[in-house]
Amino acid sequence: MHPDILLQLAAEHTRDLITEAGEARLAREARHAQRGRLAAHLRRSIRKAAPRLGSRRESRIPGTPAAGGRVEGSR
Repeated sequence: MHPDILLQLAAEHTRDLITEAGEARLAREARHAQRGRLAAHLRRSIRKAAPRLGSRRESRIPGTPAAGGRVEGSR
């Protein structure tokens, strides 16, 4: 093959590899950003739910302190 054709093929191949790598990087960054948004959403949801979870009057686990200060199941 003529050297000019080989150089052109090599250059095209290199461009294709760079384009592919760039697309893969963008896809990774998009997945990372999506996971970050999901994590932030979950943190907000947990923060909103935490006061409701802490407002239970009695513990559901026997032998653990209830909100009222007494211990269930120990008598």
